[in-house]
Amino acid sequence: MDARSRMEKAQAAGLIVAGEPLAVDLADTIITSTDPATDLLPDEATCRLWWGLQQDRLPDEAATPTLAVTVELRSAVRELLDAQVAVTVPDPAAVAYVNEVAARVSATRRLEHTRSGWTTVTAHHATANRRYDIALGAVTDSLMDLLTGPAHDRLRRCQNPVCSMLFVASDARRRFCTQNICANRTRVARHYQRHHRG
Repeated sequence: MDARSRMEKAQAAGLIVAGEPLAVDLADTIITSTDPATDLLPDEATCRLWWGLQQDRLPDEAATPTLAVTVELRSAVRELLDAQVAVTVPDPAAVAYVNEVAARVSATRRLEHTRSGWTTVTAHHATANRRYDIALGAVTDSLMDLLTGPAHDRLRRCQNPVCSMLFVASDARRRFCTQNICANRTRVARHYQRHHRG
């Protein structure tokens, strides 16, 4: 599924942002700019729906995690991403938790010969009663790739003052998590202020 389709399906389901790296999409299931924070994964059904939107980015062996383990990982991922954006030291407990989740999954590559030549197939492994760890491991892989890869300095927080969503800027001019929501709201607010000043 391409990023645009993922975004449209997510917004139709009441989620604001989708199509960013998997770890960022998970972190963006909570709005931290409200008090109290607004949880976009309020129940098991919505959690399953979110994982369903991500299915094409998960290994075939992955089972759907429960809401409790999803929210626990989300908290650690959000801590690390917020620290990256703020250029602060992340909570060591969040780093340890991400590493613990990542260690629960192993992967093996297998060489196969097909009619078109050689290829490799990767199989992911977790204990039989915790196959959902494979999905959680995909999130930790995404987080590690983002924080250590070339896009690490392009992680941004939306410039809409009432939004807390994160995104990876594809170009230096991108300032909003979504064009159809936050960018439009900001433009409308500016237009209103210009035309309705005292």
